[in-house]
Amino acid sequence: MDYVIFDLEWNRYARCVRGACPDEVIQIGAVKYDSHMNYLGSFNCLIRPGLYNKIEPTVEKMTGITMKKLEKEGVPFPVAFREFRKFMGKKFVLMSWGMQDASVLRSNCLYYDKNVPLDWLTRYADLQKYASDVIEKDSKQRQIGLKIAADSFPIEYEEETLHDALVDATISGEVFVRIFDKRRFAKYIVNAVEINQHYKNIHITDLAHKCVDKRQLKMRCPTCGRYAHIKKGWYKQGGKFISQNHCKKCNTEFVCSLEILLTYANVVKYKKRVKILEDVNKTEK
Repeated sequence: MDYVIFDLEWNRYARCVRGACPDEVIQIGAVKYDSHMNYLGSFNCLIRPGLYNKIEPTVEKMTGITMKKLEKEGVPFPVAFREFRKFMGKKFVLMSWGMQDASVLRSNCLYYDKNVPLDWLTRYADLQKYASDVIEKDSKQRQIGLKIAADSFPIEYEEETLHDALVDATISGEVFVRIFDKRRFAKYIVNAVEINQHYKNIHITDLAHKCVDKRQLKMRCPTCGRYAHIKKGWYKQGGKFISQNHCKKCNTEFVCSLEILLTYANVVKYKKRVKILEDVNKTEK
């Protein structure tokens, strides 16, 4: 029995999310070990997009993958998956760090061929769950991140290379080798053919985005409830937007942070947090 550990990078272009397959795979990386934890090789493939003609800015910044690179070096998804399926072999357990990679890969396969065989998912394991239970013995509810798991041994890696599918798969594989126990691991192997779809929300990082309701940019004073004047902002800070506001009615100064999230169902959600600048208000009074 072989063990295949894979990782994906994918793109969901916020301006035109495709409901049937919102997350398009743009890279597959994987490593394989035999039953004695001997390293058997790696797989790495960039995928030329067929759904979106642009890379979401946050995805490009995180992965370093550009549309130009994909068009030059990538292959169509059906070709990439066919080669990945050959790499898996015949007798193997497939695993990834968390269930989402398997879910996204499955949805991409079904998008291109609704009758595609899903036999490669009949023996699947969530490596994150297994590693969390082994490493965090006193807190089995905690799902640890890959970096935390790698640092606990430690496993050497370059911080700037993370979010490359092959790099993440390689680190995941090295964690697996260190914690592998055949008898203990067996209970984590499941049939994931009917795996539930779990999609993360993505941040909208452009206030000019057509999905953004400009009325949501008007902030009410946390003291009196009236609309306040925006003194500074909105300016981008990570995945958030920040503004400094002043209420002319009650002279309250406050800072607001705003996250704009696009859900799988193409619904925009707004998360607002307000902090009153008490020192400024006391000084002015």
